[in-house]
Amino acid sequence: MATVRRVVAPNPGPYTGPGTNTWIVDAGPVVVVIDPGPEDDRHLAALQRAMGRPVGAILVTHSHADHRGLAERLAERVGARVLSHPELADEDVVRVGNLALVALHTPGHARDHLCFWMAEDRVLFTGDLVLGRGSSMVAFPEGDVAEYVRSLERVGRLGPRLLFPGHWDPVTEGAEERIEGYRRHRLERERQIWEELERGGPGTAAELTERVYAAELAGQTGAAELRRAAELTLRAHLRKLVDEGRVRESKGRFESLR
Repeated sequence: MATVRRVVAPNPGPYTGPGTNTWIVDAGPVVVVIDPGPEDDRHLAALQRAMGRPVGAILVTHSHADHRGLAERLAERVGARVLSHPELADEDVVRVGNLALVALHTPGHARDHLCFWMAEDRVLFTGDLVLGRGSSMVAFPEGDVAEYVRSLERVGRLGPRLLFPGHWDPVTEGAEERIEGYRRHRLERERQIWEELERGGPGTAAELTERVYAAELAGQTGAAELRRAAELTLRAHLRKLVDEGRVRESKGRFESLR
């Protein structure tokens, strides 16, 4: 298996954990950089110290600034190309040095999200599809829960052995179980929202957020920001339920349909 090294960007926060992971993958005479991270002079310097060899390519899982922000400046500095969606289409193979990575279009967290699959080693670079801990944001209007679940099912069928996520530590044991756990989490959240509409009746997205997430938000630091994130997640779930004909929206209020 190719040697994989991690450089954590200095951007810790409620949505980034300890910071965004940049992965440096040895490819023989060159390296591949996956997710160069946020626009930050300190991170650029840390990457240049860690790379140690010429850069054959810079791959980006998705266009969120904490993953792509530094891409063009790093590319100019090291003379490498930046590859991301849509330049990389689903199942395109990126061959760099002695590596072959398959780009998998895995929308849900972001419309342009890619994972990178090293089939021979059963290694998956997951971006923000699956994290090292916690759950990934699937937030309205960009996030799409139906696509997210399909993306999880797709990568789960690959049977990965190792996951290198966009945040937190690598998943070195139980990779398939972690993916399945993410899928179950989304379906369980959907069930909670549906049952709350059935039990408590119609409501706005803000009202439903309070009803569904009240226990989880109670006593949390930064509750206002977390409540906003919860509402965006709930809206993404509601859109799926509306698209499926299970929920109706009228004048900003949602109600279940049976």
